[in-house]
Amino acid sequence: MRPPLDAVVHQARALGAVGEIEVNDRAIVVEALDEPPRYILQHGFGYQCHDRSKPHHYRQHGRAPIGWEAEDGPTIA
Repeated sequence: MRPPLDAVVHQARALGAVGEIEVNDRAIVVEALDEPPRYILQHGFGYQCHDRSKPHHYRQHGRAPIGWEAEDGPTIA
C-alpha cells in the first residue's frame, strides 16, 4: 500500500533528502540519499525507495538489464 506523502516527506527530510520527494505506484523517489537512508525509508514504510539519479528499468528487477547473453554465448539454465 502506498505510504502517505506527508509522512514520507517528513522522514526523508530528516534523513537528509533534498529536492522533490515523490510517492508513485512503484516507489518512493528521493534525491541525495545514499543507500542506508533509503533502506530506512524502504523498510520503515514497507515500500520500495529509489534514487532519482539511478532510475530502475521499467518491468525489470532494479537497474539490472534482463535478457543479456553470457560472455561465452547464450546458455540454458
